Amino acid sequence: MKFSVMITTRNRCEDLKGTLSKLAQLKPKPDEILVCADGCDDATATMVRESHPEIRFFENASSLGSVGSRKRLLAEASGDWVLSLDDDSYPLEDGFFRRIETIIADHPEASVITFPEQHEGGGFVSPYKAPESPGHYVSSYANCGAIMDRHFYNRQPGFPSFFVHMYEEPDYALQCYAAGSSVWFEPSLVIRHHLSPVQRYHLRRHHQNARNELWSVWMRCPWPFLPVVSIFRMFSQLRYACREGIVWFLKEHVYWLEAIGGVRRIFQNRRPVTWHRYFAWMRLARTPLYTRTELNVAFRFGERP
Repeated sequence: MKFSVMITTRNRCEDLKGTLSKLAQLKPKPDEILVCADGCDDATATMVRESHPEIRFFENASSLGSVGSRKRLLAEASGDWVLSLDDDSYPLEDGFFRRIETIIADHPEASVITFPEQHEGGGFVSPYKAPESPGHYVSSYANCGAIMDRHFYNRQPGFPSFFVHMYEEPDYALQCYAAGSSVWFEPSLVIRHHLSPVQRYHLRRHHQNARNELWSVWMRCPWPFLPVVSIFRMFSQLRYACREGIVWFLKEHVYWLEAIGGVRRIFQNRRPVTWHRYFAWMRLARTPLYTRTELNVAFRFGERP
């Protein structure tokens, strides 16, 4: 089995340098590492070319966003499975690729495997996604620490480049379940994520996430449920914005206008899934499934999608 690592970066040369040094310590090493500099105007290109000539390096002259950059790297990768990392995340275990081969063999039903994401101070992104948590099937994952079956990905619509940033992971997870596969959370391997403060604008990230979530509904949700699910998603995002304060509430219209502006492109890319699998995927966010039997029953795998 051949493994690739893909990393997208934008003007975070020092973070990337640290991550690449950690990847060099893995035993065994991945078969290839691909890095995409997304419109960088810092020292990233010079650092990679001079210090890591073995890396397959790509540059976007103007920024495509993290989603388009990852889509490009997945098209260029040659590995059977591709480990997706941020420029500030890396596996903690030196023997990651030796262990993951066994985990992949144990979960042939999964086309994405995701891992606990450890932040500063040793905490994890969620108590339900920590090393102490049991393995389970999830409705989403983070591209800062997940490994993907590249051959399966190539048979799906894949990441929508026009998302630019945010929400490509839950949209792709839905594609996996719709196609009869799954996303497995594996607690035994940990990804360290330093969460660099560079290029993180929280209100803008909220707008991008909310817009792309709505676009995903319009592309994947079947009629006649699409209007109801759209309203539910918009209400959930509005409630979140209200908790963040009056400024966020007053600027909530920004993503609504952006979403409406993309309607034509979204419906050109519309690929609805069956309501049963769409609803089962929505429920998965609140009701985890722990066994393959539960998965098959919930999503009616074995039946025609």
